[in-house]
Amino acid sequence: MLIPVFRLDTPADLGLKAIAFTLHGLNNRTPSAWLQRRLSELRADFDAERSLTRQQGCTVLRQRVEHLPGALPPSAQALLELYLARGRLPSVSPLIDLSSQWSLNSGLSISAHDLKHLRLPVTLALSRGGESFQARHNLPPVILPAGEYVYFDGRGQVLSRMESLQSAATAVHADTRSALLIIQGDAQTDSDELYAVAEGLKADLQEYCCASLVRPLEAPFARLAMGR
Repeated sequence: MLIPVFRLDTPADLGLKAIAFTLHGLNNRTPSAWLQRRLSELRADFDAERSLTRQQGCTVLRQRVEHLPGALPPSAQALLELYLARGRLPSVSPLIDLSSQWSLNSGLSISAHDLKHLRLPVTLALSRGGESFQARHNLPPVILPAGEYVYFDGRGQVLSRMESLQSAATAVHADTRSALLIIQGDAQTDSDELYAVAEGLKADLQEYCCASLVRPLEAPFARLAMGR
């Protein structure tokens, strides 16, 4: 029996939309010149006003489920603030650099998790309260309150606290070879756009972050354009 990658198990009135996919045979160590060229293309396509507009639905959503929405800003908002402060996003690794730039451009939350350290399927559900979550190995775990939307793996391990923080346990590293990517939107996110971002990110990761990649002289397919 095939095991699904992802299940949505949150109240329908929250309006959460998410799509997930897995990738294998990744090379997350050294960014290539082709990757840098692709990142330059994505940076040239970045529109801060467009990104901010697309984040508004997430802000409204979080105000309904979180007592202090400013304490844990959505990841896309945090990326935008970092970009506006520094003029560019920091380079972390090929997989994270591509995912972060796609998140910044689209205004959607994008998270990456090492498949080696989680069990499928992953479920987006509301916390019941009392779940343990650790964002950094050098920080003590925190106990989650009830009512936050949380990503759980098949063992009940918390992968992400809303779209703000990811678990240290499943963080991707240089030796990550297989990953789960989750793209999340809200009630205002057009479903076709959500799928387009997922397909575009997947194509980029396959082309620029695969260990077995043999690059042709010309790209074998046209790029999915980011909708304006």
